[in-house]
Amino acid sequence: MRRAAALLGQRLAPGVAALEICQPSSTVATPGLWARAVTSTAAARAPVHPEEELYNRQRQFIILGNRVPTAAPDTWVAPNAVVVGDVDLYERTSIWYGCVLRGDLNRVKVGAFTNVQDRTVITAARSSPTGLPAATIIGRNVTIGQGCLLRSTTVEDEAVVGDKCVLLEGSLVEKNAVLAPGSVLPPGRRIPSGELWSGSPAKFVRKLTKDEKAEIPTLANTMFRLADAHSDEFLPYPSAYDEAEKLRAILKPGAALAEGSKLDSGSTAAEL
Repeated sequence: MRRAAALLGQRLAPGVAALEICQPSSTVATPGLWARAVTSTAAARAPVHPEEELYNRQRQFIILGNRVPTAAPDTWVAPNAVVVGDVDLYERTSIWYGCVLRGDLNRVKVGAFTNVQDRTVITAARSSPTGLPAATIIGRNVTIGQGCLLRSTTVEDEAVVGDKCVLLEGSLVEKNAVLAPGSVLPPGRRIPSGELWSGSPAKFVRKLTKDEKAEIPTLANTMFRLADAHSDEFLPYPSAYDEAEKLRAILKPGAALAEGSKLDSGSTAAEL
């Protein structure tokens, strides 16, 4: 192991400062020990403190080859949600915190006034084993609860999918249908219009009343008004920059945010 480490040190680029070779011992070496063995001179000059990082570097929209996500101007996507590939977000949709919408293999469509709540994952397979369309299509005024998984499924207009539900390939939720929280809809299974299904696998429970059907679009509109309140915290002027400037005055010397304040001084321009 010592010989391999020495050969690695000879092949490293000139920018690498040193390679620490750990002495053999009776204890088992941890991967973190070797990860700290290689340090660069650039890292030594600019220490990074992740615990002090206030800015969110995560990308909301990711282009994957020729698959490009599209979103209407009034769509709200949470800062830590991720939309990848061939995903279409129509008017006044809301994608909440921690959601992942992956159109890397097939198309994903989310209709107008639909809300996809926290930590839900929506994907589409390249092909469906049931022979049905493999794209994931979600209609208008649909409510998708928290922690759900939708894969190559179709949810028609004005439907409700409860929290922590799983909808598998080729499944179909028709208009004015409700899937109770925690249910699993097997591949190729269909929930007829105006019915409540529940269980794993999901089974028919009862017919929905007229009032329950009328509440479905109202629930979707309520979630969009709530999304407006959340979007006001991020647009048009976020507060993260102001918070970072306040912390720079009180942080210890050498901290990441304190070092970043030097970029605003004239010394940087003089060095260039």
